[in-house]
Amino acid sequence: MRYAVMRSRLRRSRARIGRRLTLGLGAAAVVAAIAGLWIAIAPPAIPAFLVIATAFNLVIGGTEARWRLYGWRDPAAGAEIAWPAPVQAGAEKLSFDLIVPLRDEANVIAETLRGLLRQTHPRLHIVVSLCDDDESTITAVRTVVSENLLTNRITIVTDHYANPTKAQQLNRALEVCMGDVVGVIDAEDDVAEDLLIYAEGLLTHSGADVVQGGVQLMNLGTGLGKWFQVHNVLEYFFWFTSRMAFHASTGFVPLGGNTVFVRRELLERAGGWPLSITEDCALGVRLSAEFGAKVATAYSAKLTTREEAPPSIFNKEVGSLFWQRDRWVRGFIEQFIAGGWLKMPTFRQRLLAGYILITPILQAVSFFLLPTSILLGLFVNTPVGLALLMFTPYIPIGLTLVTQLIGLHDFCEKYGVRASKWHYASLVFLAPLYQVVLTGASAVAIYKYASGDNTWYKTGRAAVHRGAAAQAAQTTLSPQTTLSPQAALSAQTTLSPQAASEGVAA
Repeated sequence: MRYAVMRSRLRRSRARIGRRLTLGLGAAAVVAAIAGLWIAIAPPAIPAFLVIATAFNLVIGGTEARWRLYGWRDPAAGAEIAWPAPVQAGAEKLSFDLIVPLRDEANVIAETLRGLLRQTHPRLHIVVSLCDDDESTITAVRTVVSENLLTNRITIVTDHYANPTKAQQLNRALEVCMGDVVGVIDAEDDVAEDLLIYAEGLLTHSGADVVQGGVQLMNLGTGLGKWFQVHNVLEYFFWFTSRMAFHASTGFVPLGGNTVFVRRELLERAGGWPLSITEDCALGVRLSAEFGAKVATAYSAKLTTREEAPPSIFNKEVGSLFWQRDRWVRGFIEQFIAGGWLKMPTFRQRLLAGYILITPILQAVSFFLLPTSILLGLFVNTPVGLALLMFTPYIPIGLTLVTQLIGLHDFCEKYGVRASKWHYASLVFLAPLYQVVLTGASAVAIYKYASGDNTWYKTGRAAVHRGAAAQAAQTTLSPQTTLSPQAALSAQTTLSPQAASEGVAA
């Protein structure tokens, strides 16, 4: 019996090697044939460049259009991203630890914690991870703790960090987590009250190791100075309604920074969050490639975590889209260069994973090549057929633009938001300018990565996605708030793992 098993494994190993050798030889033959044909024909430099640029732009534009339409064009995709029925009251079996890492978040965190405490799932433990020198945020958190002394569902963890990062704070909080599932919530998140009972339902129904819920920016922007926000909103809309489901179908998912739930046992085996400037993406790569984790995604407007678009394009102090995107792109480059995605089991998965990670750079290159090739075609003598061919990449670009307009209408219907004609006009006329911003951020990211620059800038919070009453409540919270001795003692306590476990079970 053992001999037969060994022979079967040997045959499978030989088959895999044979397939890989065949693929390698086939790819080499194709490259050699193209090179030979190129040498034989010896095409002029400019027409050759135009053909290559057109083909490249078609691939990039077509891929983007295909991914963003995944949730619309594939009938099965709707079922893939739908939340299953929630776990019934009294039948909850999983316990949840929600980690909330904070740095300079005094103006938004109180409302966020109050919202989390309204979760309908009974087995919830909130771990707030703080920097010991962030006094105003610590005070804000203690105020909420003092309001909820009887429930005892919040643990404060403080530590000193020479150069604090989200990954460090998440890993510090993980030390006191004892629940079955660990989730991450950001400081300004408005979280649906039923999210955890649906998350348990999805984890149970799918048998997944990781659940990625939907996240949606809410502020479309008012005034000319906020023209970019509607574009940012739709990026999130299509990412979580379509692209994330496509990534999950391939088995490779760069996770989002919040509304992600991971089974604690798997998270601990993976060593927690990688120490990266984009720890969410890095964790997704590691779990997918090294542990073969099954990731389930789900989206509905009712259960989406609501956030705000960055307040400005370049202002680092209040929060910048440009510098946020610079950090994201550097994180993707870092993961691409590290090569963890090469551990995906099949060639197709490796190809898709590598492409997904390098997509921001490829899109920036494509945006540069589009006008360059058109200008060359207009001012250099080229065959008519080739000149017409250069405009074909604008077909998927036009399709993407149409989906943007439809997506804005769909977003407004789902979330009860009203878009003005200026929002639609911004999508049509200012899309190239938005791409200029993203391309510039990608260029800066490449330079910073190449030069070893690991500095990054935190995105500011203005709570504009919340109602006026909530924003007013935030502003009334003063850093000088004082607590009673009993409340202060309770708020300062960092629970031991045993105490944390008891809090989860409560």
